[in-house]
Amino acid sequence: MARPPLDPATQVRGLKIAAAALVVAGLVVGIGLPALFTAFHIEVAMMSWGFDAIWFVMLAMMLVDFGMAWYLWRRATAIDRALQGLPPRA
Repeated sequence: MARPPLDPATQVRGLKIAAAALVVAGLVVGIGLPALFTAFHIEVAMMSWGFDAIWFVMLAMMLVDFGMAWYLWRRATAIDRALQGLPPRA
């Protein structure tokens, strides 16, 4: 037996919570981990010109997290506007 679909208000709340969690995770991974690596003098993949390549990887992960959070937030906003009877944004 299939589960009944969630009501739209619950979907909006869940999507916004997921978006906020992605923003926090992006900040932790994109800024927190490289800062800890720097503070404890951990070198992961030092490049020839003296820059640790892990910063690029972590910043890319942060940007992906922010992109997914933006997508989920816009989806939640669209569902919320539909619940209020407002037209969708362009």
